Amino acid sequence: MEWDNEKVLELIECYKNKTVLWFPKDPKYYNKVAKSDAWEDLAKQMKTTTDECKKKMISLNASFRREKARVKNSQRTGSGTDEVYESSWFAFKSLAFIMDKDNPRPTLNTVSKN
Repeated sequence: MEWDNEKVLELIECYKNKTVLWFPKDPKYYNKVAKSDAWEDLAKQMKTTTDECKKKMISLNASFRREKARVKNSQRTGSGTDEVYESSWFAFKSLAFIMDKDNPRPTLNTVSKN
């Protein structure tokens, strides 16, 4: 399948609406059947195969991580606001919803206070 920018942005929007695929706190995130169903539904919406959608999202996620790292690395102490990298990649803002998905959850205190 040929992925032009418009088609990619449509894929990202459909992906965003299927939290089971990307949001670890979704109740069905670890349910393989629910995930498989979500990928199939996404592929139907995009009129392509599940494998094509998965491959494209893997590629987009990798590009997003690269751009996110560039932004983070440019925000070091001592750098001026004019030195901070601002991504010009067309899909960066569309994928911003996954920006914090990899942040660790706060820890729970399991020690009782008696």
